[in-house]
Amino acid sequence: MSRVQTVFPTPAGRKTMRAKAIILLLALGGPTATGCVPDWAKRGDAPTVLLMTGINGGTPISSDVRISNGTVCPDFTTLRVENHGKNPQGPSTGFRGDMTIERYEVRYFRSDGRNTEGVDVPFRITGALAQEIQEESAAVVNLEIVRRQAKLEPPLSNLVGGGQAQVVTMFAEVTIWARSTILTTTNSVSARIQIDFADFVDTQTSCTVP
Repeated sequence: MSRVQTVFPTPAGRKTMRAKAIILLLALGGPTATGCVPDWAKRGDAPTVLLMTGINGGTPISSDVRISNGTVCPDFTTLRVENHGKNPQGPSTGFRGDMTIERYEVRYFRSDGRNTEGVDVPFRITGALAQEIQEESAAVVNLEIVRRQAKLEPPLSNLVGGGQAQVVTMFAEVTIWARSTILTTTNSVSARIQIDFADFVDTQTSCTVP
């Protein structure tokens, strides 16, 4: 009758097995560790992150498609933006950590899924900005969120005189892009605000410009 001999690993063998186990764990854990990095930290090559923490102070916008004398006015709003380092423990970089917002886009949509531009919602708009945000600080940006052209075209022009609908509620998604003073690109950032469009009864005779 043959005997089965059990071989236990020697101290040297145990070290080899432990090293192989560590290598295997690193290989399996590598993608997981990478996946824990926030998306904003992977976008842009700047050492800072751009945040948008408020539109119009969080209050919905009432947009009048025509004022009392028939004039078409644009709508303006404010954006609250912040500039922070990606590494909160990192040293201050002075002016190198400052950034300037360069451009923006506003896209409109509705909650019922009817989002054809020029039919259900206004055409999206893009524009240029030049607003500095110093490192580890916040700033307020004035932005034209609804242009005159949008009120001269469908669907907003359909609201004049209460035609087709009295009030239409839409949402505007604002996206901004910035660049640091050393020309590195930051992440883009977006936020949304509700806009109620109507031909409101008013006594206004001139446009309000910020």
